[in-house]
Amino acid sequence: MKSGRSRRAFFQEVAVGGAAVAAANAMLGTTLQASPLLQAAVSRETSDGKSRYGKCIVPIPIGKMRETVMFSAGADKLNGFPCNIIYAFGTGTGQLGLSKEPHIHEHDEAVYFIGADCKSTELGAEVNFKIGPGDGGEESHIFSVPTVVVIPKGVWHCPMETLKFEKPFLCMAVSLTTKYEVKYWSERNKT
Repeated sequence: MKSGRSRRAFFQEVAVGGAAVAAANAMLGTTLQASPLLQAAVSRETSDGKSRYGKCIVPIPIGKMRETVMFSAGADKLNGFPCNIIYAFGTGTGQLGLSKEPHIHEHDEAVYFIGADCKSTELGAEVNFKIGPGDGGEESHIFSVPTVVVIPKGVWHCPMETLKFEKPFLCMAVSLTTKYEVKYWSERNKT
C-alpha cells in the first residue's frame, strides 16, 4: 500500500476496480454470445481508393453540446460495426446528458463515468443516475467514484444529474446495437 493512502481508500479502489472488471466480463460474455450475423454486417471493404486500408480510419463526428462537446457514432458511421457510442463530458452541476425523463432501449447499454484528469483515479464529481420507471418507481443511485452502469435492454433509466462538481469527467454510453433507438417514458403508450 502506498504511503499516505488510508486502508479505506485502498479497499475502495480495489472494490471499484473489481466492479469494473466484473462489468467488463459481463459485457464480454454478452459480446461472445452475440449472433455471428451481427459481425457479418461490418463492411469488408477496407480501401478508400487512396490507400489500401483508408476505410478503416473513421473520423469521429464531434459536435457542440451546451458548453462542451459530444459525439454519437453508430454502425452507419462505423462501416457497419454493430456498436453505438455516445461520448460527452460532465462540466458542472445539473442535468447530465440529453434525457430529461426515463427511457428504455431494445438493446443492452453500459454507461461509463470516468475522470478526465489523466493523473487521478478520482471521478471528480458526484452523480445521481436514476433507474426505474417514471411512475415513482425510479431509484436514485449516487456515486462519486469511477463507475459503469450496466443497463439490460427493457430497463427504464435516466435522467442523470451531477450533484457536486470538482473536475470535468467523461460520460460514455456503449450499446451493442447497429442502430441506437430510445423510447421515452412519456411515449410508452404510443404505438
